[in-house]
Amino acid sequence: MSEKPDQFSRRDFLRGKILGRFVDVSTRGLQSKGEQIAKAAAHYAAPAHAIEPARETPRQQLRRSFPVIRPPGAVDEATFLEKCTRCGDCIAACPHDVITLAPASFRNAAGSPMINAADAPCLMCEDFPCIDVCPEDVLLPLETGHKHKIADARILDYNCLNRHGRAAEHCMICIEQCPEEGALIVEDGMPRVDNDKCSGCGICHYACPAPTNAVAMMPLQERPVVLTIGVSPDDE
Repeated sequence: MSEKPDQFSRRDFLRGKILGRFVDVSTRGLQSKGEQIAKAAAHYAAPAHAIEPARETPRQQLRRSFPVIRPPGAVDEATFLEKCTRCGDCIAACPHDVITLAPASFRNAAGSPMINAADAPCLMCEDFPCIDVCPEDVLLPLETGHKHKIADARILDYNCLNRHGRAAEHCMICIEQCPEEGALIVEDGMPRVDNDKCSGCGICHYACPAPTNAVAMMPLQERPVVLTIGVSPDDE
């Protein structure tokens, strides 16, 4: 005779009781093992106040930094981030109000001096007052024969008015405004940048009339060789 669905046999009852004891013992066993592990971890763990946070090296900071165009004479980026005190002396010394502070969104470069050519391109002063006033030697004069360069420029063909025929005549404003002879040339009706001659001043970027700027400015991956203060090239 079959049992009703809501009734349990003695065998089911015993199985349930035994299973319940097994689960209870197993659970207590796991809890006990977990407590032992926790106690052992607590025993060997150093107090929270005894652990000092790891300090980032300049190279680690560099990997987290936002690409920034620095003023003329800037040393390599890792050294720049390490030594620049954000004093603002170079900003105050710039006669054209070109140098500004990097915004908070620029990660660990925030508050450091930078140049945004879209707002104001660098006019490459002959005497470079920004270099003269830097107290931490992160803006230094170049070795003899080297030319100040702060960025690389690149023409984005897909934004250029010449590519889309939006100008009545070929637009040559970037070339007309460029202060470096031969830095911008025309090839097949399109402007091209010779970065060996380009200083990266950003005047072409600032002057571009295209609805979406056709000149991209890219920070230098490697800075020019600087002259070490107090050491002449003949001493090296």
